[in-house]
Amino acid sequence: MDKSSQEQDCAICLQKCHHPTQLPCGHVFCFLCVKGIAIQSKKCAMCRMQIPSDYFDHPVLIEKSFHEETCMENGSSEKYQWYYEGRNGWWKYDERSNIDLETAYNTEETECLLLLAGTIYCVDFENMIQFRRSDPRRRRRVKRDVPTLPSKGIAGIKNIDTAQSELSNNASDLVTNDVNIIENETNDSINDVENETNTHESDNTRTIVEPYHAIEEVTDNLRHINIHSEDPISFNSDETNHPRET
Repeated sequence: MDKSSQEQDCAICLQKCHHPTQLPCGHVFCFLCVKGIAIQSKKCAMCRMQIPSDYFDHPVLIEKSFHEETCMENGSSEKYQWYYEGRNGWWKYDERSNIDLETAYNTEETECLLLLAGTIYCVDFENMIQFRRSDPRRRRRVKRDVPTLPSKGIAGIKNIDTAQSELSNNASDLVTNDVNIIENETNDSINDVENETNTHESDNTRTIVEPYHAIEEVTDNLRHINIHSEDPISFNSDETNHPRET
């Protein structure tokens, strides 16, 4: 993209594009402005094309414009950087907001109002907190420190090493989950084999024991049979019923 394209004004904030970001439709806005419309309407401010829900996982950032390079050169004399608290780390304020904060702080103002991603935030210098002007209950800690302090990124734009670390952690979690699934399936298979073996052993034992009990029962019945020798045994029914004539 040529220099004139990089220097175009943002159609949302009407200032020079700060951290210019290109949407899938091709329109370019400030990163924070894109973030603001994504939260509010989820559509491009120019053509109303839908912004993908996972766009901010891999935003299309255009290389720094001359305006940003000038701000950074002017800001290089700044001895301090402002940070706001995030999850598992601190984020740097963007260059424009950092200049506003430092100016207000050095003039001994008690607070500074910032327009970030379409929302007005108040930074309270006395309590060193940031909160939405429309909802003071939602607060974050802020701090003023040296620019070289490790951070997650700037204004929601992740550092390359931070993004790679998160991808590595996600990959590690997936591998761990796969290993756990394999282990569970292996244990289930082993349990099934053991249960089947125990069933066969039980059936075999039952097959051996049942005939044994049957033999014992027959033997007990034979013991209780009484044979009386005094009872006459007739071999010829005719002689018994019809005595021989003399």
